[in-house]
Amino acid sequence: MTQYLSKEELLDLHVYAVSRFGGQMGIASQDRLQNVLNAPRQEMFGAELYSDVCSKAAVMIYLLLKSHPFVGGNEVTALLTLLRFLAINGYSLKPDIGDGDLVWLFAALHNATLDKEGLEQWLREAT
Repeated sequence: MTQYLSKEELLDLHVYAVSRFGGQMGIASQDRLQNVLNAPRQEMFGAELYSDVCSKAAVMIYLLLKSHPFVGGNEVTALLTLLRFLAINGYSLKPDIGDGDLVWLFAALHNATLDKEGLEQWLREAT
């Protein structure tokens, strides 16, 4: 059964990201934040829209990056959220995934050269 991050856990990751790496702390939109938290749990006609950890992580991280629920620090918060979500579900990135790979990934998402489906595929290969 998939474990999900609570709002408090996500806020803790945001506080850590901003205090450790800089940026402005705060929530820009409660609605967008709630969307991030609810997206991986969505169901349609009783079936999960995102059926596994990689697809759930992809939608959550994609929304964190694209909807900017926080005033600042969205990218670092997204990375920490990804790592935490994977960990609480028994996954991790392969040891050969380095900082350069993560910089490329987040730049590609930021520049829209990689979409949510691309992120999901990357996660399947990287975990």
